Amino acid sequence: MVTELAESVHVWRETAERVVELCGGLAADDWSRPTDLPGWSVHDVVAHLADIETQLAGMVQVRPGRPSVTGQVPPEWTGPGVDARRDTPSGVVLAELDDAVRGRAALLADALPDGPGTRPAWTPAGVDWDWATMLRMRVVDVWVHEQDIRRAVGIAGGLSSPGAGMVVDRFATTLPYVLGKKVSPPVGTEVAWEVVGEVAVDVRLVVGPDGRARPADGQPAPGCTLLHMDTETFTILGAGRRPVDGVPMRIDGDRGLGTRVATAMAVTP
Repeated sequence: MVTELAESVHVWRETAERVVELCGGLAADDWSRPTDLPGWSVHDVVAHLADIETQLAGMVQVRPGRPSVTGQVPPEWTGPGVDARRDTPSGVVLAELDDAVRGRAALLADALPDGPGTRPAWTPAGVDWDWATMLRMRVVDVWVHEQDIRRAVGIAGGLSSPGAGMVVDRFATTLPYVLGKKVSPPVGTEVAWEVVGEVAVDVRLVVGPDGRARPADGQPAPGCTLLHMDTETFTILGAGRRPVDGVPMRIDGDRGLGTRVATAMAVTP
């Protein structure tokens, strides 16, 4: 029987290996193309992945610093690894990523804890995650960066992969937080997401008296606001890669509310 942790490792490795394969076929000028991440080229995105995976594989000493109490990776942990590799040839950076993925996969084959994965996990940024969360978030990070690269070089793919399914599921689970906490509209506000394409999502939430958003029962209320988009747009918004007016989507109902909700969908560090 495949455990949840083992499945996350499998999806992470499959996604990471697809990144290596994709980048192995890039032309020289593709590596300098800008991505949706401000100031980061394709080379920089691969350098970031190589840096994090190398640290997780235990190939370099972890940078000193205080653990995060927010559960988010602070930017000072991602920038230095990219800066340090800016003058490193792309082929060398890609080989480093490939070696790190292989090394970490071998390490994880013997290191996964027993049980549901609630034991604390080591992370390079000192983030307070358990094993289950850490492994899922590595899938999110690698898959989202795969899509950053694909959009930059104009090579579509990966939207129907196991990684896509895990990322969409992760983003979908944050929607109550997005609506109730980040947007915080009046009690009784109802918002629905209709995501079509490779990985579909059908969610309708209503804000309760306590301000929390929860699944809505029955038929949609007359004032329900609907956000209609495809899988790629859903992940772009969840990753905070582009503004609402930079992606194809349709808002039915309260357009102002829908725009605020779509903007607040960005939940990645």
